[in-house]
Amino acid sequence: MRIWVSLVAAACAAVVSAKGDGGMVTVTVANPLDEARAGELVSVPAGEGAWLVHDARGALVPSQKTHEGAVVFPATVGAKGSATYTLTPTKNPPTYATVATGRIYPERVDDVAWENDVVAFRAYGPALQKTGERAFGFDVWCKRATAQPVVEKRYFDELSRGITYHKDHGNGLDCYKVGPSLGAGTPALMPEGALLYPWAYAKAEVLDNGPLRFTVRLTYPAKAVGGVRDVIEERVVSLDAGTHFNKTTVTYRNLPAATPLAVGIVLHDDAPTAATPGMIAYADPTDRPTQGLGTIYVGALFPTPVKETRVAPIPAADRKAAGANAHLLAIAQAQPGQAFTYWWGAGWSKGDIPTWEAWQRCAETTLRRLRNPLQVTVKR
Repeated sequence: MRIWVSLVAAACAAVVSAKGDGGMVTVTVANPLDEARAGELVSVPAGEGAWLVHDARGALVPSQKTHEGAVVFPATVGAKGSATYTLTPTKNPPTYATVATGRIYPERVDDVAWENDVVAFRAYGPALQKTGERAFGFDVWCKRATAQPVVEKRYFDELSRGITYHKDHGNGLDCYKVGPSLGAGTPALMPEGALLYPWAYAKAEVLDNGPLRFTVRLTYPAKAVGGVRDVIEERVVSLDAGTHFNKTTVTYRNLPAATPLAVGIVLHDDAPTAATPGMIAYADPTDRPTQGLGTIYVGALFPTPVKETRVAPIPAADRKAAGANAHLLAIAQAQPGQAFTYWWGAGWSKGDIPTWEAWQRCAETTLRRLRNPLQVTVKR
């Protein structure tokens, strides 16, 4: 299984620039773990200009320039080993196959939807909220039998041809229920012991759009917390090629004091769950459990362990719309002026995650690699 994890190595402090002698840059990627790692995205600060990436054999490696001015590319490194790549400035960068991509869909009540080769996701926008529908958490769209992008066609078929994406036409479908819940791993403050939903985003900005990474910044309406009325939540969500998990960094502007912060998964029935200080996970039965649609595996990862995990009831007034009675929560602390980073994601039993055990292995492997990132050294 490919698990490509987005990492910016702390040791990589040097900035590579296309200016100057225009020469080749050597990048060494070292693996601290006793397990081979294939296709993990690594990041090299690169300044201005475009770059070609080649491996030690001289083969061209797909790459992407990010909104932060870095070059990201998939590295493959043996157990306790290292691999060397070269970066060369170019005025004519090639076009690589798009793997991670997404956009804002104003034609579908402002959805933001994105995907990679194994899974797709959605966040809800202001046009949906204006209809009176209350949908808060991150949504999962199942994907199978293709590594190609499918979301754009699903929306087109739904809106223009009357072909619903709630039915599997060969590459997956939408069969996950969110409603007034945290969905598949959404954050929410808990200032007085109850979840405070900001509901649909107020503003969305796509920062990276493939071929290897999709990143979106979501800004939410102001809420009152601790006597301050203008606390604003901002999330930066990033999905790389090959991984089941989104990196998510959440900040709260104007937060007056440390406040409990929950990351949650909605529990639609009493299917298997797992909870540790580093991971919460659940085997969701889909929104039509009697129709043979498989199982959606959901999880959230915390490289910095959380202090508490627990099951918490959903308010009675929301249970019918959410199709659920409870959440599985991981609870941390949001600190004024500080970002909180975690990973969340999903897999599907009819895709590449056949069993609950396979999902737990996928989550545990990803968490172990997040805690032991590939080490990147840059030399001109």
